[in-house]
Amino acid sequence: MSVAARPAAGQPRREDRGDLIVLHLFGSYREMGRQQVELLGPVARDVYELQLADWRRLISGFGILAKLADRFLPRFWMSTGPQYDRSGLYEEIRGYADGLGVSAPDAWRGAFGVLGSGTTTFVATRTATADGSAIIGKNSDWTDSDGRRPPVVCHYHPDNGDLDFILAGWPLLPSPATGINEAGFALGLNFFTADQILGLWMPEWPYRRALQKAATVEEGARIITRSRNRGISGFISMADAKGNTAMIECTPGKCAVRPEGDWFAQSNHARTEKMAPRDRGRFADSFQRLAAMEEAVRPHVGKITPEIGARILRNRSNSPYANESVVANAVALNSAVVHTASRTLWHSTTRQPQAPFGEMVPFSAAAEAPATAPLPADPRLGTPEMEREAAAIAAVRRAVRLFGEGKVDEASAIWDRLADDGEPALEPHRLTWARARVRWTLGRLEEAEGLLMALDSDSAPFDVRSHALVIRALVADRLARREDALRLYQQAQAYLDAHDYNHQSMVAPLRARIAAGLRAAQNKGPMPESPDLQRVG
Repeated sequence: MSVAARPAAGQPRREDRGDLIVLHLFGSYREMGRQQVELLGPVARDVYELQLADWRRLISGFGILAKLADRFLPRFWMSTGPQYDRSGLYEEIRGYADGLGVSAPDAWRGAFGVLGSGTTTFVATRTATADGSAIIGKNSDWTDSDGRRPPVVCHYHPDNGDLDFILAGWPLLPSPATGINEAGFALGLNFFTADQILGLWMPEWPYRRALQKAATVEEGARIITRSRNRGISGFISMADAKGNTAMIECTPGKCAVRPEGDWFAQSNHARTEKMAPRDRGRFADSFQRLAAMEEAVRPHVGKITPEIGARILRNRSNSPYANESVVANAVALNSAVVHTASRTLWHSTTRQPQAPFGEMVPFSAAAEAPATAPLPADPRLGTPEMEREAAAIAAVRRAVRLFGEGKVDEASAIWDRLADDGEPALEPHRLTWARARVRWTLGRLEEAEGLLMALDSDSAPFDVRSHALVIRALVADRLARREDALRLYQQAQAYLDAHDYNHQSMVAPLRARIAAGLRAAQNKGPMPESPDLQRVG
């Protein structure tokens, strides 16, 4: 479909552009929520059940207070939210419930049951771009859960006087990963693992509201910063048709505006003095992706166009591996470029694990859309090298799934074969970690120890090396080598102390295990669960 051809008013419809699903929605927010479910068909039901299960799994990991809150708060939000929230989010979720035939609180859980991940963004304007207007490039890294969560672009045509706007995300996502409205105001949201992620008391949704009402960055920033409860934490990059840009770091209750020049990059860690102490997700991955994005942008400053923006999103110059902390990593789900002056958002038609490399088709939020050409696919897409990469990632995903199902020997055979083949697309230390994890799971501790020793190397990624040191200490404990265990616990602690990372799920558990291992006379319990670390989605 040419971007100049817009659906007739009041005619909801779906079009598939390669792997991308495009939905055109009309009417009230509740009607548009129901339209999404109906147009998505079985995909909506599948994603709802997937995300509801993720939400319940998350809640089950907390104590009785969290479980009580889960029984009360979604019901409270869905009943009272429409009375104070002006963004229509609760009404849209009610539309999901109508279409799915489920309760409104469960529809809320199914919409918000997406566990957080990463995003890598650049924003450029004025002296940094070829025409002086603002451009945003953004890879949103969220697992597609083995293909169950496809990329979706929704074009909203509300009937209540709000601006028309476009959201790029996935099924049943009522808030923007990336979006632009008919006035040329654009917004991107990066996940922020803050000390408070969700606002519990009467949350509003100003990131969404800004797309519905703001024509300028100044107006968007006012809507966001003056909100009493932003609902969710985030790093918000903004741009408008006049070339203005801004970066805001927010928790539900607090915001810090970060001054920037004519271009900047953002990943998933706080950088303002006000927000850095509230960051509970500081980790090597985010710092590496930020540096990679800055290096990808820097050679093009002064010449950036949408075409160059797409090229930047395909960058892997800091690592040859698709499952490492690169801009175009294997977990990029939404790959989008936005040009505010033309009110255009381009989105890849190729899905994970090679989304950034696909052709990017244009969508215009303008009432009268200019004739805008697609951004061509990367020439490497479809080559034998890229096909082999896709096959290797599919094999690792299958092994991860088999391991989770308890079919450890089958998973082991896949990982061993990939290691024997010397698969060039996969980071070798991550593959070694997976093979060691199989062996200690099967009780083959000496074999696991031999593999883990190879990971105590400066070339190993931080997460792999830190986890390997702790597991080696646990293995030594179980093999009754207490002195070796104490030495390894202390080495692991020193390694963590040498880095300014505090990620609540990747660093905090390691510190707890180290502390317990140093206290215990001998740690003889079962080997604890450890993360996969494959980074394939």
